Amino acid sequence: MSDIDRPAFAEDDAPRLRARSCRNVVSPQDAEREWIARMLWKAFPESRSENELADLVAAHFAGRGREVSARTVRYWLRRETTPRWRYVVELLALAGAERAFELIFGTGGGK
Repeated sequence: MSDIDRPAFAEDDAPRLRARSCRNVVSPQDAEREWIARMLWKAFPESRSENELADLVAAHFAGRGREVSARTVRYWLRRETTPRWRYVVELLALAGAERAFELIFGTGGGK
């Protein structure tokens, strides 16, 4: 193969180009984190800011004997980490069945 027939990019550029072409694909983990962040906002609709929401969620869990800091909740809201299942179940209960179905299926739970 002559230099004229070679691709315009170097061989070590190929992984970067492949990664760039897949950027719009949402991983299951990213989708889960997005869903949890939306669930937090639905569970505490009175919140006006991320900090206020983090404080409310942390206070709610602290009142139930589960120590969660506002900083941890901000990580959940920023989609950096995910909460344990026991917290997710409680958030589902707080948000209510109709809101949970709306977030899961995009239907609002009804027709």
